[in-house]
Formats: sequence, C-alpha cells, structure tokens
Amino acid sequence: MAWNKYFIIVTDQPGIEPGDVLKRLGIVGFKLVGQTDFHATNKSDDLFVGYFGQQLVIANPDLVYSFFSDEPSEIELKFIETFPNSIIAVFMENSTVDQFGFAIIEGGHRIRVSDGSDGEIFHDFGPLLPEEENIRRGPIFDPDELEEMREDMSEQEVENMIRFEANWRVPRQLSKRYFGETVEDVAEEIRLSQYTKS
Repeated sequence: MAWNKYFIIVTDQPGIEPGDVLKRLGIVGFKLVGQTDFHATNKSDDLFVGYFGQQLVIANPDLVYSFFSDEPSEIELKFIETFPNSIIAVFMENSTVDQFGFAIIEGGHRIRVSDGSDGEIFHDFGPLLPEEENIRRGPIFDPDELEEMREDMSEQEVENMIRFEANWRVPRQLSKRYFGETVEDVAEEIRLSQYTKS
C-alpha cells in the first residue's frame, strides 16, 4: 500500500502544546480528537501536531501544498514569522501520482524548493542539498533501463526523467537529517495530536 506523506518539521521547538502551536500560527476551525502516531497521517486530510525530540512535526496536505509556489504563501510567511530562529523543512510524497516535494527555509529565506508530479518538475530553485548530490552520484537507472528509455525518448527527455527520479528520492533521504533515520523507520515514535475540521 502506498504511504502518502505531507509534513512539516520546525527545528528547536520543544515543549509547545499542540493547541498553542495552532493558535500561534492562526490556524482555526479544528477540534482535537485524540492522540496517535505518524502512521495515522497516511491518506488523511486531518491536521496532526506533535514532536520528535526537539523537532515540532505538523502533518496536513493543505498546509504542505502552500509551501510549493512561485512566491511564499501567506501560511509560509506565518510559519517564518512564528518560528524565525528555526529551520522549517517541508516534505511531500505521494507515490500514487508520483508526486514529491521538499523545501528548506532558514533565517526566513527559502534555501531550496523542489516539487513535481508524474515526471514533471514544477518548482526547482536553490542550490542542491548534500542529500541530492549524494543521490545524483549514484546510478538512478540501471544501464538496461537507460537503453530502453533511449529507444523511445529523446536525450533531453531521458535527462529530464533522470532529474525527476533523483528529486523524487530526496524527501526520504532528507528526513534522516531531522529524525536520524527515515520517517518510515521512526513513524511509531512520532507522537501526534490529531485534529479534525470542526
């Protein structure tokens, strides 16, 4: 079963109550329904707020989508205003539609933003992250796959496919920067308060 992930990490934010996080961000119209872990975020439109160590974790597709635009959105600016001294890392992965996204905001500025779906990259700006460079150094497709692709595609199309596939792999690897392991590996340890629309 595909696991869809839409979440935001805010570094160095220990101990703020989830309800206070929502108030500080101006997020209204949700009611608390219980406690859970990160597994519950899969294919859910609910809002989840919790912690992993010192990292604040917020999961919700609509919030995550708002970070992937040409210019910072209102909610992105609110995160920056609320957490000015933190790194804000945003992750998106939906294997059903080959959708990915990752963004790093530090010091109130976008450092790296990339997202795409179904073989097309929509936004891609900022210098490559170390995780990206590591992925691109390795083989993205094996030689047989590349040969088969070149039979049906132009060289530019092949290069675009390699770039897309490399970027698709980044969110999983990038999550290790904040969790020590991939988000899948620590999902049960990420305790979250679950909110539904009221």
